Amino acid sequence: MKKGFTLIELLAVIAILGVILLIVMPSVTGILSRTQGRLNNEQKTAILNAARQWGTTNLAETDGKIYYNGSEKKYVTIKELQDSGYLEDKTIKDMTDKGDVSKDTKICINYKDYQYVYEYDGEC
Repeated sequence: MKKGFTLIELLAVIAILGVILLIVMPSVTGILSRTQGRLNNEQKTAILNAARQWGTTNLAETDGKIYYNGSEKKYVTIKELQDSGYLEDKTIKDMTDKGDVSKDTKICINYKDYQYVYEYDGEC
């Protein structure tokens, strides 16, 4: 007598695996999406922290206006932060759409209530 699986048994196993995949896939996709969003937020926080450190060293305020090397300054770019050593000089990935974050992305700098305020990619 031959031992093995019948075609019906194999099809049943494939159907069961398909149903399990249909149940599990939305959960896995949701987890990945939330994780990518968190990674993007962490990257933005790291960039803002680098801008704050850069600002502490390089900015001056007079009459509510911000100055860098004698010229009025309203923003700092990722490239400037990388060139001055406050961020690693590497490509930054946008985790939600898998593209690259432009090195020309602006971190806006304002002066409100006696302190500097930094906004990631704000309207400067």
